[in-house]
Amino acid sequence: MKKALLTTLQIGVTVGLLWWVLHDPDKRAQMAEALRQANWSWLWIGVGVFFVATLLATVRWKILLKVQGIDMGWVKTWQLFMIGMFFNLFMLGSTGGDVVKMFLTMREARNNKAAALLSVFMDRIIGMMALILISLGFLYLRYDVLSHSPASAALLTTLLWLLAAAVVMTLGMFFGSAFGWVHYLPKWTPLRGRIVEVSAACHMYAKEWRQTIWAFLVSFPLLAMFFITFYCAAKAFTDQLGLIDVFSVMPIVAVITAIPISVSGIGLRESLFVSLLAPFGVGPAVATLISVTGFLINTVGSLAGGLVFLFYRSSTHETINLRDMRTGVDQ
Repeated sequence: MKKALLTTLQIGVTVGLLWWVLHDPDKRAQMAEALRQANWSWLWIGVGVFFVATLLATVRWKILLKVQGIDMGWVKTWQLFMIGMFFNLFMLGSTGGDVVKMFLTMREARNNKAAALLSVFMDRIIGMMALILISLGFLYLRYDVLSHSPASAALLTTLLWLLAAAVVMTLGMFFGSAFGWVHYLPKWTPLRGRIVEVSAACHMYAKEWRQTIWAFLVSFPLLAMFFITFYCAAKAFTDQLGLIDVFSVMPIVAVITAIPISVSGIGLRESLFVSLLAPFGVGPAVATLISVTGFLINTVGSLAGGLVFLFYRSSTHETINLRDMRTGVDQ
């Protein structure tokens, strides 16, 4: 029931935000004109950049899997990553790409559930830590512009609070793991199981710190590639935005849309771009198109993950049943 209510709420928020973004007929007319004048070659460049990002993401995840003693091979690791991207985009509710990656990795690792879980958790944690650093760097370069508008200034403040909370939680996980504090949490503590699992991941990867640092360093060009896909979308419609401008906006968008407010961030992402690009002189119509087009570039890449899934065969030659994935991970 809770899953159904959450999904219904996400769909409702998505529809409401899309109506708010697109209800103005003048804005829709401006969007149509911008589409007629767009330079579509930038979109194909963006798709190419997306696939470079998938290779970097595969490198990072393979490093983390190796720490857990899992060696699936480069092609198999890339396949599972792409399948995870597909399900992250198209599965609603709490079941998503991470669950699918965990399930399939468990199969490949002969049901080594702990290793599969910890590698995916740590992949998220390292990505978040790199995002925090890259956010602070580029926000420093464009803080004066983003703080000029009340709307963008409010979003900037929200981001800084969220990043501060993420730093506190991450440090708490590491210290809690190092001193064994998490095992003293009461059983009624919300998300206690997840906290213990992430703490175990922190402990394991802290011991293998050299490999963890390599995975962390790979995160920077990986995030850059993701941001560049939206830069390509921006270049398709306007020359007003430079690379640093887009890089200063994207951390705010990436962090806030990661909160499950709407379906895949649809509607919310467009609202954020309208507010954040206004200080750079970009109108609402073009800002909306940049958001939608950047999302479509990543969607095209994620659709490739669906094709990978159709032809995927596990090393164990077992039948893959989508209905069993969540049960297999939760058990």
